Amino acid sequence: MFDTMSKMKSFMSAILAGVNDAVTVVDTEGVVLYWNDAAERTYGITTQEIVGQHVGHFFQKESVMLYQVMESRSPVHQVYHEPRPDMHVMINALPVFDDDGSLLGAISIEQNISQYVQLNGELYDKTNSEQLSSSGFPFKKEEIDAVSDLGRLNFPLLLTGDSGVGKRALAQWLSRSSGKSSNFVSISCSSVPGGLMESELFGLEGGVLNDNATTRTGKLEDAASGSVFLKDLHALPPSTQEKLAHAISTGEFTRVGGSTPVTMSCRIFASVPSDYEQLVECGDLLKELFYAFQIKHVPSLAQRKHDIPELSRMFLQDAARRIGKPVPILTAEIVTTLTSFDWPGNMPQFKHAMEHILIASQNGVVTMQDLPPTIKVTTLTNLTEQSMPLNVQADQIERARIKEALTVTKGNKSKTARLLAISRGALYYKMKQHNLE
Repeated sequence: MFDTMSKMKSFMSAILAGVNDAVTVVDTEGVVLYWNDAAERTYGITTQEIVGQHVGHFFQKESVMLYQVMESRSPVHQVYHEPRPDMHVMINALPVFDDDGSLLGAISIEQNISQYVQLNGELYDKTNSEQLSSSGFPFKKEEIDAVSDLGRLNFPLLLTGDSGVGKRALAQWLSRSSGKSSNFVSISCSSVPGGLMESELFGLEGGVLNDNATTRTGKLEDAASGSVFLKDLHALPPSTQEKLAHAISTGEFTRVGGSTPVTMSCRIFASVPSDYEQLVECGDLLKELFYAFQIKHVPSLAQRKHDIPELSRMFLQDAARRIGKPVPILTAEIVTTLTSFDWPGNMPQFKHAMEHILIASQNGVVTMQDLPPTIKVTTLTNLTEQSMPLNVQADQIERARIKEALTVTKGNKSKTARLLAISRGALYYKMKQHNLE
């Protein structure tokens, strides 16, 4: 038993040392028991300096939060904090108990997301003439060349991923990049009754319409030398899947009721959910059709945190053009909130949130009150406000007001001083006092 516990302790120490988030462990008195390498890098405080000391000697608000967590015996998650100028973190804090349920202390895990805030600032420094670098493109830089190659080739491409990740938009982008911009025909395979799907896709020959024999082209012909996007490929009836697989293999097909081969000159894109392997296994997606496609997974927005600042600007610009309102500035707190949210509804939810923000924002700056109710975030200041000394609260309020005014005036000191109704000299003094220079 002792040997097992010793091994587990070694493993846990290795895990805590290897994670990228700053980890702090305190006992019930608030004395620091553990401080990992990431915490040293983040705050510039060595393990030798802080272990054995009271956490409040280094971090007053964090100390109050950890005491609250231990007193309530309940964890807190995704708490925003700006521990020092230009540093932005999200904090999870949890009480720790032994096997008998007795409180041992608490642990704080802090994720440094300053890079997202910095990226947002760089984007707003761009001139209006500069284009955003593939704002909606859901891949990392090292993947772009490979995906672009898929766009230039004429192979059928199956895009997998959760609902709302932008599979159709990506197919349209790839179609344009391959020069097939003449036609992009989209069809939802689950919205057309099964009995009509084959003629909808391949066309109808010799059918009867208003007592007259007729020939009607399908989507594959309507697209001509363009592209066809088939949403929910697995929803096609099995017979239609077989016919499509044959068309992809041979490059030709026949209309329903006809016998004359029709050359298929369009590019085929299709989409299925992330669990496509189960669809193949249970037979909903025929193997012969599945194997006819190249496959590319489209990540969810929760997996694309690095894209949030750029996507925010893109959607805000688009909404601003439509309603004739200036594009507002996103503060560090807002960017942190947007990047910490997981966006289960992916792109549609994100787009609607940006539209909500644009309509609600005033004075050219987005505040926490302008966010949709579903994506509010708790700040460490709000969490610890009632337990902090009055003078500390006053300092924090003053610092927040000055920082917001500087954002509104885009750093113009004279305008900021007028907005705050203080002299320029007083502004410089308070900026230095609050480390806002």
